[in-house]
Amino acid sequence: MLRALIYGLAILHLGPGFAFAVVAFGCDGLDPALGQICQQDSFALFIRLALVAWAVMISALLLKIIITNYMNKN
Repeated sequence: MLRALIYGLAILHLGPGFAFAVVAFGCDGLDPALGQICQQDSFALFIRLALVAWAVMISALLLKIIITNYMNKN
């Protein structure tokens, strides 16, 4: 139960953390590293990146669980 809580809190906090890092460091300056992506609304970009990060992390966690269960059955 504690492990599930830690995984949930990690995913909950790392999604927006990743999105903030990308927006803050990828869209600054005169020539942003992300180019066309940075020309849209920053908040909309932040939300989209947070959702993508959550989806990737949840998918990776589910894949880890599936692989672990498969390996433990043999």
